[in-house]
Amino acid sequence: MSDEEEYEYSDEDEGSGEEDAENDVEIEIENAYYEGDDCKVSDPSRAKELFEKVIQLENDNNLEIKWRFKALQHLVAIHFRLGENDGMVTRYNEMLSYISQSAVTRNDCTSAINSALETISGGSTDSAALARIYDITLSTLKQSANNERLWFNTYVRYGKSCLARQDYGTLARVVEELHRSCQFPDGRDDPSKGTYLLEVYALEIQWCTATKNTARMKVVYPKTLNLNAAVADPRIMGLIREEGGKMYMGEQKWKAAYEEFYEGFRGYQEAGNPRAKDALKYVVLANMLALSDINPFAAREAKAYQEEKEIVAMQTLRSAYEANDLTSFERTLENKQNRILADPFIMSYVSPLRRRMREQVLLNLVKPYRRIRLEFVARELKLDEAEVEGLLVNMILDKRIDGKIDQIRGFLSLGGESKSVKAKNYDALTQWSSTLKSLSNSLSSKIYL
Repeated sequence: MSDEEEYEYSDEDEGSGEEDAENDVEIEIENAYYEGDDCKVSDPSRAKELFEKVIQLENDNNLEIKWRFKALQHLVAIHFRLGENDGMVTRYNEMLSYISQSAVTRNDCTSAINSALETISGGSTDSAALARIYDITLSTLKQSANNERLWFNTYVRYGKSCLARQDYGTLARVVEELHRSCQFPDGRDDPSKGTYLLEVYALEIQWCTATKNTARMKVVYPKTLNLNAAVADPRIMGLIREEGGKMYMGEQKWKAAYEEFYEGFRGYQEAGNPRAKDALKYVVLANMLALSDINPFAAREAKAYQEEKEIVAMQTLRSAYEANDLTSFERTLENKQNRILADPFIMSYVSPLRRRMREQVLLNLVKPYRRIRLEFVARELKLDEAEVEGLLVNMILDKRIDGKIDQIRGFLSLGGESKSVKAKNYDALTQWSSTLKSLSNSLSSKIYL
């Protein structure tokens, strides 16, 4: 064998040795990462050491960014769980520094940021620490290129976090900044950013609902409907229409609320949002309060939920309402397994719903009579006579019952074409009295002229 051949053999052997050493380091990094991933819940301190080892080994050996970015995601969460806010911020900053590097894809960056923010927002009681993390994120995204959508989504997430924590002061600033990002320099809304504007208005509408700011809600809500003509994201529109329904419920505009809830339900259902089930319950509630003859369960979209226990309960409730079965209505409403009263929104409208049910039963009860005792009506409705009288007064004023209450003898006299002589005499006296009063006022004014 020649000297040249011996030299070439030695050179190949040396290259192979370097490759083996690099492979050994990569294997060590991978093993450390997976070991840390396994013990991050049971032994977070040990996991922290292993993830830090991953970062150190990749940096020391000038390897491509592969495991250290993932390790940094875990370290942010671990520092947070251990209450080490400074360490969390340091590692989070380090993780964000890789956003502009081609080795980390846009999807990986988005996933890492969302995961970190979800972890911190979900478990943090320290508003200052949370605000600091969001400020770092938003500042970094604002400076990096081609991250407008991620910046906007992160800001919306921050707004929702403020809403959940009832931090309305910060939320006001978030909404203002988001809205500004969707406007022309002169302050007009930019129609080309219709989807962004819908998300901003959806957040503002939720804020109005939470603070019961009806006046502001009435200003913002119509804007969303105008935008809907150009941009119709069912996920966002479902939320907006649901909140619109709640606004109309607060004003006792039951029919308008029913229509809004139904559109909200359709939006949620189209987007596959689980809120569709709650929206359908609100549809049924508003439907009964509006005295509507439309059966909401006849719709094709609603039939998909007919096997859901809570929807079955609402269907039973409406059936009792249609049948004027007060006993079944109350039993269904009070049954804890049905979870109807577990919904705070429905609970706030139980009183007018019961009133509507009693009105329906009352109408059916008095239909065959020309005169009926208030005592009998009270017994049938399980109310005292004063409550029955109040119910009847409102129904007479709303012209749902044509009759008069005889408080002295405790009767309801029903009118119509078959009015009694006494009732006709009463009407004539009332008219005569009104005429005399009008004449008296007229004469008095002439005397003083």
